[in-house]
Parts: sequence; structure tokens; C-alpha cells
Amino acid sequence: MIVKPKNNWIQVDLPLGKERESPYEVLLPADYKPAEKPYKEITVCSDPKEEYKHGDIVVVPTHIIREVDLEEGRFYLIERSHVMALVEE
Repeated sequence: MIVKPKNNWIQVDLPLGKERESPYEVLLPADYKPAEKPYKEITVCSDPKEEYKHGDIVVVPTHIIREVDLEEGRFYLIERSHVMALVEE
């Protein structure tokens, strides 16, 4: 399935979580969730206005990432105006 964002929406991919290894064990409650950063680096998949290329890395607030579940899979969209920065090497 191909998702084509329209208007001011950009399709993105989220990075896989990187777990830190530690030689220590700490017991936590079963429902414990670590605090999430207020921003996240994500990869651009599709931008209808072509301001960002496929593979560009942008920084956005985590609370604005929209998860869309369809029969064929899960997709993530952000609004263009929420891009905080473009990461360049």
C-alpha cells in the first residue's frame, strides 16, 4: 500500500528504540514507562511539497506525531509546520 500525504502533511518513519545495556538490575513496577524526550529525530518518507527529501532527518515534538493504522500497516504523519530542524551531516 502506498500512502501519499496531502496538503501540509509529511509521512515519516520512526527510529527503532535503542536499549542501553547495564550490568545492574533494578526492579520496577510492571506498568512503569520511562519518560519520553519532548522531541524526536525522525526520517522523512514522503513530502508532497518536496521541501524534504526521502531519507532526510528532521526533529519534531514527540506529541505531534500521528499514528495511522490501516489494514496494510501502520504509518506516521506530521504536520509541516511542526518541523523544528533539519539534521545535516
